[in-house]
Amino acid sequence: MNTYRQTSYFKTLAMTFFFVAFLVSNISAQHLHIKTTKNGKVRALKAGQKMQAKLSELDVFTKYKIQSFTDSSMVLIMLDEEEIMLRTINLKEIYSIKKTSGMHKIAQVGGTFLMLGGAVAIFEAPSIAGDEGSDWLVRGAGVVMVAVGLIPYLIKPTEYVQGKNAEYSIAK
Repeated sequence: MNTYRQTSYFKTLAMTFFFVAFLVSNISAQHLHIKTTKNGKVRALKAGQKMQAKLSELDVFTKYKIQSFTDSSMVLIMLDEEEIMLRTINLKEIYSIKKTSGMHKIAQVGGTFLMLGGAVAIFEAPSIAGDEGSDWLVRGAGVVMVAVGLIPYLIKPTEYVQGKNAEYSIAK
């Protein structure tokens, strides 16, 4: 077998393995479906995801990682504490839930690279511009890169549940 066919075979084998592992992890995961009665949208949360929740209108959002679900409650790991604390919360007690989407996380990673590149452009402007160029133009481009990279961090995730306007169901 030549080298090209051999590497193609291993790539196909590796992709098949990761695809099957992805399917098995999603099929076996327990999901909590939240249906908002105001607009009918259904959101799904699964065990192992991170989220922010508050229990009353006056409460502040606390960071949690979902451990598991029961019929009427969810077991959460509090992430704000120094030591690991498990907390069981009745689903009807939850006032609001926030969870960042995958696209939001990807935008934040891209924003980090833009801010890093902008900082390098600002501080290394004379060497980037050279003898003939204007270092203020490079510094201005660096400031714009930092500003654009900061935008994903300023956009907050949307809230899933408002008050008692939600129906919960567990799916396996």
